[in-house]
Amino acid sequence: YYDKVDLDITNKEWAKNLSFTECNLWFFPYCDNKHYIMICVNIKAERFEVLDSLRHKDFKEYYKPMAERVFKYAINYMNTQFADKTVKWERFTWFNLEKVTQPDEKSCGMYIIRWMRHWEGKYNSGLTKDWKRIDLINEERECLMLDIILDEENLERERKMKEATKYCNMKNKRKDLKERR
Repeated sequence: YYDKVDLDITNKEWAKNLSFTECNLWFFPYCDNKHYIMICVNIKAERFEVLDSLRHKDFKEYYKPMAERVFKYAINYMNTQFADKTVKWERFTWFNLEKVTQPDEKSCGMYIIRWMRHWEGKYNSGLTKDWKRIDLINEERECLMLDIILDEENLERERKMKEATKYCNMKNKRKDLKERR
C-alpha cells in the first residue's frame, strides 16, 4: 500500500501551515487487506504504538515491519519539522494494545476514529467501554454519518437532506399502507 502512496508531505501545500512542534501524538490509520489498524507516534512517551481492534495477527511477525516502514516516513518528516528540537528516535520503545477486540469483522474503522478522538497514549477502559456491543458501535456510526452529512462545509448537504426527506416520506407511506391493510 505505501509503495503506491506519496508519503513525503514536506512540499505539500496543505502541510505548509501545520505546526508540529507541539504535537505529542501522530496518528497513521493503516489499511491492510480491508482491515484498519492505528499506528501512532507518541513523542511525549517516546514510543511507537500499534492499535489493532482484531488482534488476529502476531505483532512481531506481521505488524512491526509495516509499522517500522510507516514510522520511517514519519521520522523523516518530523526531522524536517523538529530541526530545532532534537528527537532521540533510538530511545523510542514499542507499545502494542492487546486489550481490545471488536465484536465483528467490520467495525475496525470506527475503532480507528474513536482512538483518534480519545487516545492519550495509554490504555483507558473508558475508551473501549461497552464497545463489544454492536448496537453502541452502530449508534456511533450513525452519529458520525449525521455529523458528516449535516456539516455546514458539506457541499452535498442540501441535496442529501432532500434525498433523506424523500426517503423518509416514502418509508412512512409504505408503513401507512401496511397498517391500512
